[in-house]
Amino acid sequence: MLRVLPAYRGRYKGARPAMKPAFVRGCLMLIAVAACAADPPYAPLKQWGEFGTEPGRFRYPAGIAVDGIANVYVVDQHNHRVQKFDAEGRFLLAWGKDGGQEGQFKYPFGIAIDSRGDVYVSDMDNHRVQKFSPRGEFIRSAGRYGAGESEFKHPYGLAFDGRDILYVIDTLNYRLQKFDRDFKHLGSWGSEEAIGVRVYMPHDVAVLQDGAVALSDRQNHRISIFSAEGKLLRRFGDHGEGAAAPGGRFSEPHGLAVAPDGSLLVCDRYNFRVQMFTAGGEFKSSWPAVGAADDTQHYPLAVATDRAGNVYVTDHYQHSVRKYGRR
Repeated sequence: MLRVLPAYRGRYKGARPAMKPAFVRGCLMLIAVAACAADPPYAPLKQWGEFGTEPGRFRYPAGIAVDGIANVYVVDQHNHRVQKFDAEGRFLLAWGKDGGQEGQFKYPFGIAIDSRGDVYVSDMDNHRVQKFSPRGEFIRSAGRYGAGESEFKHPYGLAFDGRDILYVIDTLNYRLQKFDRDFKHLGSWGSEEAIGVRVYMPHDVAVLQDGAVALSDRQNHRISIFSAEGKLLRRFGDHGEGAAAPGGRFSEPHGLAVAPDGSLLVCDRYNFRVQMFTAGGEFKSSWPAVGAADDTQHYPLAVATDRAGNVYVTDHYQHSVRKYGRR
């Protein structure tokens, strides 16, 4: 079983990953920009953050979520904390530090907000999910290392449905677990025997407007759609990179979000772009993950939307958040 998660576990010194030669990364970025530039549906509005430990700075930001009044919550992964901003990127508060006690984190990843505004964070290397008030006050947690009910091996993405049922990606158990907002266990699914296919390094989850559950199957380079009970409904996507990556092909899809119009947004990480699909999996459009001060290395990891339809993306290796609006 794959144990090390290099995209998130490396202790990088600077702002540039050594995952691909710089020249190749630059060429792929130019290709991706050219592929998306014809009619990009979104334009950059705001960008904030840089490498650091001070408030408003990040060290490898991961998950992102937006509450009902457009406050933006960002998992600041290698600073082992959550930061909260207003919709314009102004810092409001932060909580958490490195550790295993209540309210502490060890490489947190995913984040989701329930209908009451409480904030749930997947505490990846502590193998648990923690619940906080909107002010960062610890409420409760669930989970420990293992493969049993309410146990995890590196929980990643989180999402709520319209009934406040929490879906948790239990990555190295290759499954999804379901809870109510007080962490009562409601079930799990994802085994190859049960669904007929093997999910490989699932990363994020989003609930479509009809209640179906979308899962980013990272190493299979595809998106899988399930019923709430875990029945496989459809899959789409295949591997493609650079010039060989038309819409609907991925190079390690990561973050997922559902736009107000029901579209599914996918962070196509190593194609340096965000892709948009119908709920049925039909490709609609895409745009390059670049900001106002562009260079050739942007790695979109997580995505969220607000009620106005603006899109927020964490750039894991540029230590920043970008906000996009409809053209």
